Amino acid sequence: MARQALPLFENFSHCLCSATKASLSQAHAHILKTGISLPETIQIFSKLNHFGHVIRVFSYMLTQGIVPDSRVLPTVIKTCAALSALQTGKQMHCFALVSGLGLDSVVLSSLLHMYVQFDHLKDARNVFDKLPQPGVVTSSALISRFARKGRVKETKELFYQTRDLGVELNLVSWNGMISGFNRSGSYLDAVLMFQNMHLEGLKPDGTSVSSVLPAVGDLDMPLMGIQIHCYVIKQGLGPDKFVVSALIDMYGKCACASEMSGVFNEMDEVDVGACNALVTGLSRNGLVDNALEVFKQFKGMDLNVVSWTSMIASCSQNGKDMEALELFREMQIEGVKPNSVTIPCLLPACGNIAALLHGKAAHCFSLRNGIFNDVYVGSALIDMYAKCGRMLASRLCFDMMPNRNLVSWNSLMAGYAMHGKTFEAINIFELMQRCGQKPDHVSFTCVLSACTQGGLTEEGWFYFDSMSRNHGVEARMEHYSCMVTLLGRSGRLEEAYAMIKQMPFEPDSCVWGALLSSCRVHNRVDLGEIAAKRVFELEPRNPGNYILLSNIYASKAMWVEVDMVRDMMRSRGLKKNPGYSWIEIKNKVHMLLAGDSSHPQMPQIIEKLAKLTVEMKKSGYVPHTDFVLQDVEEQDKEQILCGHSEKLAVVLGLLNTKPGFPLQVIKNLRICRDCHAVIKFISDFEKREIFVRDTNRFHQFKGGVCSCGDYW
Repeated sequence: MARQALPLFENFSHCLCSATKASLSQAHAHILKTGISLPETIQIFSKLNHFGHVIRVFSYMLTQGIVPDSRVLPTVIKTCAALSALQTGKQMHCFALVSGLGLDSVVLSSLLHMYVQFDHLKDARNVFDKLPQPGVVTSSALISRFARKGRVKETKELFYQTRDLGVELNLVSWNGMISGFNRSGSYLDAVLMFQNMHLEGLKPDGTSVSSVLPAVGDLDMPLMGIQIHCYVIKQGLGPDKFVVSALIDMYGKCACASEMSGVFNEMDEVDVGACNALVTGLSRNGLVDNALEVFKQFKGMDLNVVSWTSMIASCSQNGKDMEALELFREMQIEGVKPNSVTIPCLLPACGNIAALLHGKAAHCFSLRNGIFNDVYVGSALIDMYAKCGRMLASRLCFDMMPNRNLVSWNSLMAGYAMHGKTFEAINIFELMQRCGQKPDHVSFTCVLSACTQGGLTEEGWFYFDSMSRNHGVEARMEHYSCMVTLLGRSGRLEEAYAMIKQMPFEPDSCVWGALLSSCRVHNRVDLGEIAAKRVFELEPRNPGNYILLSNIYASKAMWVEVDMVRDMMRSRGLKKNPGYSWIEIKNKVHMLLAGDSSHPQMPQIIEKLAKLTVEMKKSGYVPHTDFVLQDVEEQDKEQILCGHSEKLAVVLGLLNTKPGFPLQVIKNLRICRDCHAVIKFISDFEKREIFVRDTNRFHQFKGGVCSCGDYW
């Protein structure tokens, strides 16, 4: 009967919106002929989810002098929750108080659920305290929401208070607390609640297990995880796909790769969620090649956006940037639409290899699909453009963001620091605080890095000292590393060494490596040997540290010591990391290795480089052969310099782009002084703007001048 009369009800509701008083009365008269009252009309609209009609009929009912009862008011309160109409809900609360329904259990329960939904927990708790006898559903809802908000103390107080009132909390109640604690990051409380639940004789189900396992993984408690796994087997919960996915995730977090793969392989029917968990777990443990292999095996499945996004993120985070770009392309071919999580996972890969065209394509995608305003997408774009050498575009993205978080500010500061724009980075740091954003440890790393690039020693000291004094941020290892680099690069090596000795905790390889690198810049043998000894102990398998010490010796023509270091490397099975550079040309990324002749255009590259060398020598250029740290003839040193990968990449760009077109190169090592001088000349001779990003910073060459001011 309700559905048959629905057109009549809707006509009545529309009359409420716009009609005259006479037509309202006429429409009401038609409703009355059906034998259904206004309160019953409200109930019908509510059951049919016509929530707007519920509010309008309720308002009209009040104008007719009809007083709502304890059945109508809860329905209207639930409607307010469904419409996210908090203010209207509060009006209903006031109406309940003045109409004498403020102590009705059903009305109070409806109000409590509404306040819980809006996260107004103080109001929800006040309503709860007025309930004469709380029910298990109402109690569980409030307890779960307190837990989800991480308010552990209030959750436990409410839990025990409820039990004292005689409410028998059930499995759903316990699961709500465990899940809530896990979601809020209160991992230990989630595990303890799971243990208490078991001790009190309640039998955990699949929901209990899948809720506690992520917390176990985040706490890195593999033994606890194994015990829960045994419980799963004993209780026959193995077929539960949510339990299996949670087990795989837990073992991945605990670095138990074999156990993780074992759980996956024992599945009777492979589930997309389990596949996603396995890919993420393998990647988390550095097994990204295995993750890619697994992903390719299950491409035939109905993989969702989470599957593709997880794999793209894995590649971006583990140096597989080209693979990440290819996966993004395949994802769209397969008809899976990227979302606001996919784009921030892809953009770091674009930035890592300066794939500007790919990054711009992702930017356009975010604009077309209305996700540009997402704060994580915006922050990732800021970072990508900065790494691709486009600070103006980076700043424009920042300025266009409707909302900014700490990551947004830090990304812009890091970009300015990378480009050597020290004062711009400092200005953003100060502006961030004026806008009410409190800096964190990453913010100070950015501003200290900016001071390092500009050689601003005193400013660096000021910001380092202000961390704990003015902002309550304790200095971490990375902050000491920045200060050692700042002091060392400025030639204040003794001061840098003194700072290391006064550190409140044991310095790591980054700190000692910063001192060793500074000793290489200033060819300081004694301190270099001290730093090298410590860094060899901390990172015995890193060949870069041995090369730094070897280069310090070579700069002083200490060839016996050079041979000693190289013998040490050979005995440990270490090889020098090859220098390589990337350049993106016509939407394709080329990689060139130092001294490598495998590129198909290498003959043309060598020929062009030889012509440029002739022109350079005419203008007074002298090769910086002191940077060839090998005991060979001068002519051989010049030949070695010609094979440096950044030179090869720049010349490749000259050969394959139109005159005047800007070039962008990424180098995996620090650019040497000779290559720096050569690229300065090329930028002026060829009338090109050339961007080179090395491991230290960005260099913008234009008109024979570099943005670093020859300080890097």
